[in-house]
Amino acid sequence: MDPWYALGTHDMLEVAHMGLHVAHMTGVDEMRACFDAVTGNGARTLGLDGYGLEPGCNADMVILQAADAIEALRTRPPRLQVIRRGRIIASTPRSKATLTLGEESIEVDFAAPSLSE
Repeated sequence: MDPWYALGTHDMLEVAHMGLHVAHMTGVDEMRACFDAVTGNGARTLGLDGYGLEPGCNADMVILQAADAIEALRTRPPRLQVIRRGRIIASTPRSKATLTLGEESIEVDFAAPSLSE
């Protein structure tokens, strides 16, 4: 699945997650920069026209089950939707975790408080 790394999945979020650990880039600003490196900066480097979320752009994006970039890097969340040219081309249901203690079961959100605030 990944021509560059035999154990890879061709998933840039996975690449960023691994890179953060290998390069010891665990500061908040470093994590945000690494997320940018595998998202918008690639399109800027390639000079792609119509890239971004502004009106008139191509509307190519991936919707993650994460509150922000750092949570996305930390949890490597499900991709809820993949959108190309404004059309959903793939979707995955939201992931839910349930904790059962004795007779009580509760839904648990393992997301950390946002580091963006």
